[in-house]
Amino acid sequence: MAGDDRKLTYSERDRMRREGGGSRGPRGGQAREVERLRVDAALDQAESIFSGDKGGEEGRELADAVRAAHGTSELPQACHAYIDALGPPKTIELASIFLDAGDKQLSLRVLDELLSQREAGCLDLEGGIKSQIRILSEDFDDDLASRAEEILE
Repeated sequence: MAGDDRKLTYSERDRMRREGGGSRGPRGGQAREVERLRVDAALDQAESIFSGDKGGEEGRELADAVRAAHGTSELPQACHAYIDALGPPKTIELASIFLDAGDKQLSLRVLDELLSQREAGCLDLEGGIKSQIRILSEDFDDDLASRAEEILE
């Protein structure tokens, strides 16, 4: 039936569904919560891909202000304005810029967001942000180091 290379008939699919051969949702409270977090993070990530930055026009303006302030002394203020209005960034690009700000409170908020994305199974670390997190994992501040280490596990 399913082992050969032909398509299943409708009656075969119905029988598999009745007999439990179909996919089932997660069982148990913790599994449902993990699944909900994973779905929420995936939806947020898809939204940021297809609709640009979160928060509509205001979100785009705040994100552009953060990008424009990158490398200047105004970066922490721009990041705080973004977080106050929209919360921590969901995109890796903005998260990396926030970590460049050198502000502990900003870094903790971003690391917490990245950790929640990791726990939901929606975090793909590569390139520069992985290096930034690795450096933070060796920081003298225990809060930053422990969160960074959790993300890298």
